[in-house]
Amino acid sequence: MWKKVLCLAVGILAIVVLVSGVVASVNADSANTMDTTKSGPPPGGPGGPGGPHGQGDNEMMTRVAQILNIDKQKLADAFKQAGSELAQTRMDTMFAKWVTDGKLTQAQADQYKAWLKAKPEGVPGFGMGSGDATKDTEMMSKMLTDSKITQAQYDAWKAWIAQKPAFELPKPERPAGAPAGPPCDNTTAPK
Repeated sequence: MWKKVLCLAVGILAIVVLVSGVVASVNADSANTMDTTKSGPPPGGPGGPGGPHGQGDNEMMTRVAQILNIDKQKLADAFKQAGSELAQTRMDTMFAKWVTDGKLTQAQADQYKAWLKAKPEGVPGFGMGSGDATKDTEMMSKMLTDSKITQAQYDAWKAWIAQKPAFELPKPERPAGAPAGPPCDNTTAPK
């Protein structure tokens, strides 16, 4: 589950970096676009201080919003919406392929997608879990202990997980030509 979330986050970050690189190269001739007295990457690597989703990313989002002359929140909402739509499309495609390949019936695919859509609001994570109920419960318990979720969110998650369809999903296949390796390749990642 976390691998998929991490892949999505890395993908969104790559898009932000790509957009900022394109915008920076387009504006390279403008004297007002960059302070040329400073050089080198921001401290902490490409994401700036704190790494991914740290202060550097916030500054990046702010700067891209300024360059595009749009509200920063609208930009953040657009990235969130695009990520959600792309994830939904990938999921629909994956289920359709499983049905076409005879790995699931259409009824099973519909049942599982309905269960996923019923995931309680505000509960973090992709939702399908790792497949290891004990591990998933430990992770959610830790989030509760660390005050990352409320007791109500934990209880809603437990009730939702109890309704999970009783069949296992096939393992997703890596698209032809896709690179193998962590963090997205479940076949080689340590457990």
